Amino acid sequence: MKSDKKIQEDVMAELQWEPMLNAAEIGVAVNSGVVTLSGNVSSYMKKRQAELAAKRVKDVRAVAIDINVDLWPEDNSNDTEIGTAIVDVFRWNALVPDDKIQTKVENCWVTLEGEVEWQYQKTAAYDAVNPLRGIKGISNLIHVKPAADKVLVKDAIKKALERNADVESDKIAISTAGHKVTLSGKAGSWHEKGLIERAAWSSPGVAEVIDDIEIA
Repeated sequence: MKSDKKIQEDVMAELQWEPMLNAAEIGVAVNSGVVTLSGNVSSYMKKRQAELAAKRVKDVRAVAIDINVDLWPEDNSNDTEIGTAIVDVFRWNALVPDDKIQTKVENCWVTLEGEVEWQYQKTAAYDAVNPLRGIKGISNLIHVKPAADKVLVKDAIKKALERNADVESDKIAISTAGHKVTLSGKAGSWHEKGLIERAAWSSPGVAEVIDDIEIA
């Protein structure tokens, strides 16, 4: 495993590689593989991209975000304008069941609520809002509740992992209880951990995923 200093250097390099970011605006501290990002950025999407960039770096065990969003004057919008923009992007996004999602905007912070049948729909709603101007943060509280006829099959999740060339499926244990999946074992990176969790969510009948996978 790399030293904290090496991880810090790699995270800083990854931030510089991300075209959306100004790496000079973001501070990077590392302690026992846990990365803390600090500083100020001009949009919520930049804050999110900084987090994703840090998680792409090998040997990063966890990422703590202490980044503030300071909107540029031209990006300042009132809550009504943001809410209207969200309604519009949901209406034009085929992946978002807009009739099942409620949106609240308070002080430029967006809260998404409601019930959907698939995790991809919850993710699509977040992804649609993420790039909008004037947003300081997003709370995605949408609940995944599969249709009653969807049956959770542990073997299907295992086979999905085995099909993925980027996942060492033999290092992952899967347990199921009702509509809940629990994942444990070791992954080589945050990227692999994300792929494993995504495979679990893609199975019909999954309403909850407990990710206990460690970054080895």
